[in-house]
Amino acid sequence: MNKNQNSPLNKLKKKLMGRWSVADYPGAQPHFQIKPFAADIATYALLPIFSIILYRSFVNGSKAPKRINSPQQTNRNVSLQESKTQIIDLRSPTLSPIAAMAKRAPGTLVHVKLLNVVETYSGAPVQAQIIDVGLGKSLLGGILIGDANADTNFDRITITFKYAKDPRQEGVAVPLSARALSLDGTLGLIASKKEGFLARSALGSANSATQGVGTGSSADFKDILFRALTAGLVQEFGNSSQVERNRAQVLTLAPSTEFFAELTDFFPGSSK
Repeated sequence: MNKNQNSPLNKLKKKLMGRWSVADYPGAQPHFQIKPFAADIATYALLPIFSIILYRSFVNGSKAPKRINSPQQTNRNVSLQESKTQIIDLRSPTLSPIAAMAKRAPGTLVHVKLLNVVETYSGAPVQAQIIDVGLGKSLLGGILIGDANADTNFDRITITFKYAKDPRQEGVAVPLSARALSLDGTLGLIASKKEGFLARSALGSANSATQGVGTGSSADFKDILFRALTAGLVQEFGNSSQVERNRAQVLTLAPSTEFFAELTDFFPGSSK
């Protein structure tokens, strides 16, 4: 009887029963506990089985034969790739900003509006905004850049334009050749002088008066002394009056003046 109790199987059984039979509180009767039993089953039974299954799945996956494409499958893949390449090649290339603009012939009229004040005695910069589709929809709202020159004999300002600036792309300006026409079709724009008629008359009279001061033939000592004391003042006054007289002759154009810009060459570039 003692032999059976001391056998390894009985010892293991007692050890496990002592592990799985625990009292809920000190002094209580021990009874079977499910939690330690489940933990031992998972640790010593389920975990090794799961490890073996995982190992065998990796081994079988690494030994799987590689798929070899048949010649027919290879030819089919090449045909698909060629078809995709042909579809991509059929797409139209992106046009440059200049190539995408509408072409216009010499004589085309573009309605524009002056943006800056033009004051010119010899030459001045001009910026005019395009307010119609004379150069195409892409340049509607764009800026024409050019130079103004005055003709004081006829009180007109002539303007030649050199560039058309794209309104949507700050770095794009297209060369063009154009000239300003009044809305009635005459060359140049009617301008007004900076000062009115009365102001110009007064300045001209002042300039003439300074030239006549001190030109008499009297050699009286008082006259000589007066000339000596007033020579610098008279000269400075004469210079100032001449500058003001020149300024009064300056021709001006007010902002928002509307006119036509007539193309004098093909736009953009040549007709070829």
